[in-house]
Amino acid sequence: MNKPIFYDTDCLESFLFVDAGHILEDLFSKIIIPEQVYNEIMVENTPPIVKTNFKKLKEGFVEIKEITFTSKEYQAYKSIEKGFWSKTGQICGSGEAAAIALAHLNKGIVASNNLRDVYEYVESLDIEMITSSMILTQAVKKDIISKNTANSLYVSMIDKGMSLPYDSYYDYYDNLYENDCKMFLKDDFL
Repeated sequence: MNKPIFYDTDCLESFLFVDAGHILEDLFSKIIIPEQVYNEIMVENTPPIVKTNFKKLKEGFVEIKEITFTSKEYQAYKSIEKGFWSKTGQICGSGEAAAIALAHLNKGIVASNNLRDVYEYVESLDIEMITSSMILTQAVKKDIISKNTANSLYVSMIDKGMSLPYDSYYDYYDNLYENDCKMFLKDDFL
């Protein structure tokens, strides 16, 4: 998969909360986060573990993408954030809106767990999407981690407040992974 992947805050934080940034480094040559996501991660009330693990990611691995005021990305970002492009008026947080806008205008992929906010947009704008659960599965398939480790990380993500579709990685993989790939991706994942 050679398309750029634009992370929103919840997807990136799910790995940072459980000290699993190394999985992203092993799977991807780099990750791209909108400046809005960086700002959300660095706010004062973000747990220190998230900031510490973000800083541990190897230099050059995270590209912080600025959306300039006069750009098409900015117009798309603001329209998504305010729900103007939604048939239902669905608004998004700034990180999600920025990731969607960048993926849409750069033929990229959105990395998000927040299906409630982003699904309408990825479907209507024909954007591919990946989730933390899908990323864990790719790490298992590439022998970066075992299924047991994936399950431990998955459960830890839930314990840290991440909203994931099942109570265990095993249940996710058995019941939803294949469907997620068909629903969210046009090409084979990775």
